[in-house]
Amino acid sequence: MQPNPPQPGFPQPGQPTPSGPPPWGQAARPKPRANTPAAVTAGVLALLAAAMLVWFALYNVVVAAEADGRPPGITVQNMASGVISAVVLVIAAAFTFARRIPGAWTLCGLCLFYVVAVFVGTPLVWGTPFGAQAKWLFSFDDGDSTAMALTIILAVLTAIAAAIAASVKSYDTND
Repeated sequence: MQPNPPQPGFPQPGQPTPSGPPPWGQAARPKPRANTPAAVTAGVLALLAAAMLVWFALYNVVVAAEADGRPPGITVQNMASGVISAVVLVIAAAFTFARRIPGAWTLCGLCLFYVVAVFVGTPLVWGTPFGAQAKWLFSFDDGDSTAMALTIILAVLTAIAAAIAASVKSYDTND
């Protein structure tokens, strides 16, 4: 009894998988991409969150300019962290706009990290009670608390949209 002859285009069990381009006349299998509507939504929300982080940093620049002498350490930290966070968020948003699945997961993770950092990390580092931190965040009385509250809200929405974009894959061939 003879084994079945190899079929063109399909590797047989025990044979190495071809690593080069597909055989002549056959189309390459498209790579999975992030879901388009969810990726665009996550990218737009991430850009809005980045704008809120820039607003937070600029507010602290104004506070530092009005202070006599050297600005306090927390003001400098707020300026640096606001700008750095915004830049990192824009980079992750660009990869999400490009419908890259790792970019969407990175954006989701960054946004969740920002929420945890503001609610848990900052009170632990600076010794602020959790209730006082939550009251400051959602009081909307100053520009910095308003910017951070909107950042938190947008970060939660961005994380949800990015997780949807990364988990609902599409295999479009005309991209």
